[in-house]
Amino acid sequence: MRRAFSVSLLRSNPLLLSHSSGNSAVVALDNHYYFNSSSSSCCCAFTSTFHVYAISHFSTNPNPFKPNSTFPYSSDPTHARLKQLLLEKSKTGFDKLDDALVVFDKMLHMKPLPSVYQFAQLLAALVKMKRYSVAVSLFRDMCVKGIPVDLFTFNTAINCFCHLNRVDYAFSLLAGTIKRGFVPNVVTYNTLIRGLISQDNPAEAQLLFTNLIRFKVIQPNVVTYNTIIDGLCKRGHASTAVTLFRYMEKKGCQPDTVTYNTLIDCLCKLRLVDQALGLLHEMTKKGIHPDVITYSSLIQGLCDFNRWQDVNQLLSEMNTRNISPDAYTFNILVDAYGKEGMINDAEDVIEFMIQRGQHPDVVTYNALMDGYCLRGEVDKALAVLETTMKKRGIVPNIRTYNILINGYCKKLKVDRAVDLFQQLPREGLSPTIYTYTTILQGYFLTGRHVEARKFFKEKMMLNKALTLNNITCSILLHGLCQNRFVVEALSFFDTMLSAGLIPNICIYSTLIDGLSKNGHLEKARSLFDNLPLKGLRPNVKTYTMMIQAYCHDGLLNDANELFLKMEANGCLPNDVTYNTLIRGFFHNKKYNEAGVLMDEMCARGFSADASTTSALLDLLKLQEQNPALLALRKKFLT
Repeated sequence: MRRAFSVSLLRSNPLLLSHSSGNSAVVALDNHYYFNSSSSSCCCAFTSTFHVYAISHFSTNPNPFKPNSTFPYSSDPTHARLKQLLLEKSKTGFDKLDDALVVFDKMLHMKPLPSVYQFAQLLAALVKMKRYSVAVSLFRDMCVKGIPVDLFTFNTAINCFCHLNRVDYAFSLLAGTIKRGFVPNVVTYNTLIRGLISQDNPAEAQLLFTNLIRFKVIQPNVVTYNTIIDGLCKRGHASTAVTLFRYMEKKGCQPDTVTYNTLIDCLCKLRLVDQALGLLHEMTKKGIHPDVITYSSLIQGLCDFNRWQDVNQLLSEMNTRNISPDAYTFNILVDAYGKEGMINDAEDVIEFMIQRGQHPDVVTYNALMDGYCLRGEVDKALAVLETTMKKRGIVPNIRTYNILINGYCKKLKVDRAVDLFQQLPREGLSPTIYTYTTILQGYFLTGRHVEARKFFKEKMMLNKALTLNNITCSILLHGLCQNRFVVEALSFFDTMLSAGLIPNICIYSTLIDGLSKNGHLEKARSLFDNLPLKGLRPNVKTYTMMIQAYCHDGLLNDANELFLKMEANGCLPNDVTYNTLIRGFFHNKKYNEAGVLMDEMCARGFSADASTTSALLDLLKLQEQNPALLALRKKFLT
């Protein structure tokens, strides 16, 4: 009789796994697991699973267990030579897969048979080579041939399945481990937890972790906690991660540098830099040594806030602790200085890293080029590519060219950008959707809508390998509407929907704005009113566009009603919204209403922009004695 257990049940209740009884064995079938009481040996059940999965789907050799080549290191290997060879290769991996397979084949025929430890070293070598499927296949063959296996061997196979994104098979093998009489240890469960997290199953990983503690299956070590904390941090759950961090300390598990690095990096990415600095102080106070990863995360966080004095202090602290910045650290600094237009500082960093024996790479020079382009000095960025990078033998990548293409398009030098675009195949590079989108936007920015539409149809629509995204579609729709090709824009929008691309609020906002400015207010209103049916909420930009459209058509009541509705719906107006509606009141001679709204705007910390001030001054010139206008001038212009 078979009883089905789902994957989640096996994962969530390790007690079930540790209390398997009788002669039943777990067999994988259709992603469920069955206790098959007729099985006399779990080995057969599991090796059957391995054979189907590893050989049919992953084997790189039609018959990997019968290589016809000779032993690659000796024609008559002794146990001593084998021991030395496996010790070396378990740390570095074999140069060729065939060499590993030949060694395995020779091991099978040695008398006496090599120890289980030596077979485990061979599997470890394959793992070093990232040949996970082959390692699983050899493990299967060991089981079939009756070669002894141990917990380390099982853990290696479980690890391989996790790397192959088959955690379901890893859990199946966990049950087989127990059936063979082995007690899974903390390494086993750490591997499974990491596998679940890598397959984007953090909830199941946390549940497994919780049950391991609840049922006292294992005593979690620092690696267990680090794995869970890393999973939480990668999903931005910093508060939960810190709570778990404090819990591990309370339970007597000492955090290490990896623990602190993970939390510090997470906090910095969430812009909680001062909390991250607090953890640095805490770890050093506890005698836990920070490393270059610790400081690099903090430097990145501080650079995001332009806290250069604190950055210099950390660099000085690194020097005091004899921690040398690596290329990654220097690249952070070059990128940060470049984004702030501090090109001289960025170049000084590159010079300093060379003096310190670090070699600038393509990431370094891309950051420098991006800095030049942000300053509008695109030709200097090009000189970095054509002189410095070539001189140092650094091969540019597609991002290098994307930076230059974007820079020239922003400078309205689209022909120069197109020249670089056409140069990509000669450099062995393929343009990305970002490359195409940048050229498309460049054509529209320079008013060359005919070439833009031709480029889109011939270079983008006909490119089967290219997947359009919402940014590309938004730029195309904006360009078409701006040049009064509203019908074509609507046609493309329908094509988008038919192709399965789900428009975001940015695309709807672009289309609503384009329709309203081209005399299609009712179509724009219809799109706006139907946004909730699409699962979308208008943002402040969308509301402001509709308010502007109503004001332009003299529909002040509709504009004011929408203005009140947006705040009721949880979307606060910004300075653009206020100024837009105020100018609408001016245009329609609603001066008292404009005054009330200006009072509210100022109370919220906003002020009249240049267009609103200019409109008020123009009205005062035409209607010098209007009391409402004079009151506005007295209030806001004196």
